Amino acid sequence: MKDRAYICYLKTNPHDHSLFKIRLLELENLAKVIGYEVVDKIVQVNTKPDPKYLFGSGKINEIKNRTKKEDVDIIIFYNELSAKQQFNLKRILGKEVIDRYDLTLKIFDLEASDETSKLQIKLAKLIKEIPYQKLLASIKYKAGREHPGPRSLGEYSYHKVVSMLLKNRAKLEEEINHKLKMHKISVQKRKSEAIPLVCITGYYNAGKTSIFNTITNLDKPVSERPFTTLSSKYYLVEREDLKFYLVDTIGFVIDLDPRLIYSFKLTLEDISSSDLILLVVDISDQYEILELRTRISLKYLNNLNISKNDIILVFNKIDKVSLNEAEVKINKLLSKIGEYNYVLASAKNRNIKNLIEKIGEKIKPFEEIKEF
Repeated sequence: MKDRAYICYLKTNPHDHSLFKIRLLELENLAKVIGYEVVDKIVQVNTKPDPKYLFGSGKINEIKNRTKKEDVDIIIFYNELSAKQQFNLKRILGKEVIDRYDLTLKIFDLEASDETSKLQIKLAKLIKEIPYQKLLASIKYKAGREHPGPRSLGEYSYHKVVSMLLKNRAKLEEEINHKLKMHKISVQKRKSEAIPLVCITGYYNAGKTSIFNTITNLDKPVSERPFTTLSSKYYLVEREDLKFYLVDTIGFVIDLDPRLIYSFKLTLEDISSSDLILLVVDISDQYEILELRTRISLKYLNNLNISKNDIILVFNKIDKVSLNEAEVKINKLLSKIGEYNYVLASAKNRNIKNLIEKIGEKIKPFEEIKEF
C-alpha cells in the first residue's frame, strides 16, 4: 500500500491567485514520484510564517485532527521548515513531517547511481540535518543540566554530536572540492582539443534526454521522473562537418533550495564551463507553466553567469501543438523575457535539423577562434 500524504502550503502573498496552484501541483507530482498517495492539500494565507509551526496553531490543530481521521502517514510542506518548526510539527502532529528540500532528497536517493551523485547527496543531507541534530542535542543537553560537575554528561554529549556533524560536513566538502578541481582540469583538457562543449539543460520532463538521444543516436533511458540525470554525461558528437562534446546535465525544478544547488556545484560546473547551452522547453505546456519554467531555468543560468548570447531555446515536443499555437506562445514569451535564439524541435519525430544547423552557426566561431 502507498503511504498516504497531506501536502501543505503557506501562501504569504494574498494577491497570488495562480502561481501557488502551480507550486502545489509541482509538489504533488514530486510526492507521486516517491510513491505517496496525496490525500488532500491544505493552504493557509498569512503574510508572515509562524516561527513555531509555520502555520498558525489553529490550522495546525485542524491538520492534526484531519490527518488522524484520514490515517495519513506523512505531511509534506512546500515551504522550507526551520529545524525548530520541523521538530515542533513532528511532536504536535505525531506524524513524519518533511519539507520540499527533504522530498527532493528522497528523489535524489532514488535516482543516484554513481559515486559523484551519492557524494553530493550526502552533503545535501548533512547541510539540512546539522541544524536539526544540533537542536535535538541542545534539547537533550538542557534536559540533563542538573548533572553535577563543570562539564556534565549532557554538555559533553552535545558538543560531541555537533563536532562530529561539522567534521563530517568538512570532510565531504573537501572531497567534493577535490573532485571539482580534478573535474575542472578534465574540462580544460577537453577545451584544449579545440572541440566546443555544448550542454543540454532545462526544466525536468521537457525532453532533455530525448534530445540528447536524437543528436547522439544513443538510447539513454527516458523517464518522466525528475532528476534522472544527477551527474553529467559527455558524448563526442561527429555529425556532418560538426564536432562537439554534448553534455547532458541535471534538470531544473521550481524553487530549488540554494543549499541543494550548492551541494551540486560539481554537476553545475559542466553548465558554467560550456560554450553553448541548449535550454530545452516543453512547448506543449500550458502557457503560464511554460513561461514560469522558462523564467526559472534562465534564472539558474543567469546565476551561473551564462550570457544570453550563449543560449539557444529549444522548443521541444512541437509534434504536440500546431505551428500557429507554437508561434503565439513563443512570441508572447519572448515579449516578456527578451529576444533569444530559438529553434523548434521534436525529439519524438527526430526532427532536429534546424537545431543542428543552429548549433553549427553558434559553435563555428568558437572553432575558428581556437584554430587561430
